[in-house]
Amino acid sequence: MHHKSDVCILGGGLVGGVTALALAHTGLSVTVADIETPENLLDQKLDGRTTAVNLASAQFFSAIGLWHSIQNYAAPINFIKVYEGGQPWSINFDHRDLGADPMGYIVENRYIRQAIFAAALNHPLINWQAPAKTLTKKINQTQATVYLDNGCEIETSLIICAEGRHSPSREEAGINKKQFSYDQKGLVFSVYHDRPHHNIAWEVFHPSGPLAFLPMLESPEGAYRSGVVWTLPVAEADKWTQASKEAIAEQLYRLFPHLGAMEIFTDVWSYPLMAQIVDRFIDNRFVIIGDAAHICHPVAGQGVNVGWRDAHELTTILTRNKQLGLDLGNMTALKQYQRGRRLDAYSIFAMTDGMVRLYSNNSKILSPIRSMGLGIVNKVPPLKRFFMKRAMGIN
Repeated sequence: MHHKSDVCILGGGLVGGVTALALAHTGLSVTVADIETPENLLDQKLDGRTTAVNLASAQFFSAIGLWHSIQNYAAPINFIKVYEGGQPWSINFDHRDLGADPMGYIVENRYIRQAIFAAALNHPLINWQAPAKTLTKKINQTQATVYLDNGCEIETSLIICAEGRHSPSREEAGINKKQFSYDQKGLVFSVYHDRPHHNIAWEVFHPSGPLAFLPMLESPEGAYRSGVVWTLPVAEADKWTQASKEAIAEQLYRLFPHLGAMEIFTDVWSYPLMAQIVDRFIDNRFVIIGDAAHICHPVAGQGVNVGWRDAHELTTILTRNKQLGLDLGNMTALKQYQRGRRLDAYSIFAMTDGMVRLYSNNSKILSPIRSMGLGIVNKVPPLKRFFMKRAMGIN
């Protein structure tokens, strides 16, 4: 089978799927090749996690017609409270300081995936191939051809790689990555709790690592719920992974009593935490986006939002090229994309890396700097607004 598309996206996950919809929304034809079927990706056992969708991402979703099918599942983040365990200082972000909009939303991943599939699988400009693995690619001066293991050949102007952190196509293109390990793991799960969260996202810094509580919508039965990301040194994380859910919930209550007693109602997923950044985002008729290009520590909840900014920027550049009748794979456009994205990805990396190294330790020297640091942020309105805008994804 032979298909001709303006672009071919490898990977139909949270970033690849959104990119496909954004490009199709502006009139470009897209083929998506994904190794997983939509049915598998919607299986909650595989991914029962939640994602923080910042305000800029929600606005982008609105612009491409995706938000209306997600918004009923989205819990607004109206306040962010940050403090260090055992320290007097705290920092409180209130969305009203910037306007009526929340700072972002907490959404279960499966609802974002559902919305993507509902919109993409019936879209006249999107050809979704799954399960399909890329066998080879041929790239020359005028076009690229992608050969899939289901017999499809895709002729296209540009290959967009959204294959995630272990991207084979990135390796094949000879794009180098730098990896930074934190010797930490993130334990991820969701809890019922006795007290309402009042739409507050909490970030508590402990010497062992940050602990975050993210406000979810109430359950259909009216139970209060939050998503938890608990960062720990590897050995300690492995110990808790073996523990019972009851034991974990009791420990959480000891560390964080504000929400009352807790009960874990999902699996407990465990991920090694690392940061990864590539030396370039582009190759001949080839561009990488999302986790294939950059991964940062989850401390600031930026993760996939940086990938959605990739999608937004790339869509803007490619749409303009299409309107001007230019080749979508031209190097000038790709270099323009790379310049902006490199700066953004590096600055997010520097910010999250700095926070983790500053807080995940017992240093007597750093402790007063930490309490002074965020204590000051809380008292200087322009500084506070700057941090809020970063959290919301607004430049």
